[in-house]
Amino acid sequence: MKMPYPVADLSHATRATYGQFATLSLCVYVLIANRHIMDHMEDIQVKAEQLEKENLLSQFSALKSQVNPHFLFNSLSILSSLVKKDPDLSEQFIDRLSKAYRYILEQRETDVVPLATELEFLQSYTFLLQTRFKNKFEVKIELEKNIVETSKIPPLTLQILVENAVKHNRMSEREPLIIKIERDGELLTVRNKFRPRGEEVNSTGVGLQNIINRYALLTDRPVWAGECDDEFVVKVPILE
Repeated sequence: MKMPYPVADLSHATRATYGQFATLSLCVYVLIANRHIMDHMEDIQVKAEQLEKENLLSQFSALKSQVNPHFLFNSLSILSSLVKKDPDLSEQFIDRLSKAYRYILEQRETDVVPLATELEFLQSYTFLLQTRFKNKFEVKIELEKNIVETSKIPPLTLQILVENAVKHNRMSEREPLIIKIERDGELLTVRNKFRPRGEEVNSTGVGLQNIINRYALLTDRPVWAGECDDEFVVKVPILE
């Protein structure tokens, strides 16, 4: 009986088929392994992003908690001196202080607030300072209505910058400290004449660095601060 294929040819065909099958099996294994690796990497990435988010939220909360005692401490210092001088005015001061501090408590869990809301709070805070520094400083807000209504900012940013300007610069009735809040493109600019106090001013270092750190957690656009001509200028990104 004659075989349809020579033994040698059959062996060659079998080896070829086996080789193809092995190659196909290897490809399937590689694809499955690769899919498993990709799924594992995606799972790791999701967990890493979750941990990063939790870490950022933790950092942000820690930064905001630094602001509250700082604000309250300075306000109580003002009130302490005011109560002895003018009891009637001190009642108004307490009322404004309670409203201002209520704002701080309400924004404790908030990363950003409408600029209009921040400016409304700043008016209350400015009243608190002007009660102590009568006719010695002024805050001028020069912003377009549409910018105020559509922009956002981390809470207490403007309060910290105004407080720093008052704390670190000379002021008098003859030469009042003028603090200007303006828009410069996509930046909010706070500027004042640079007139540093002659005496050393105690500082916790929380203020400006707090703003810089909080913005770093919200955007890749940095905060700029420094001297420009005869002014001290801080530029913070306007958020949407």
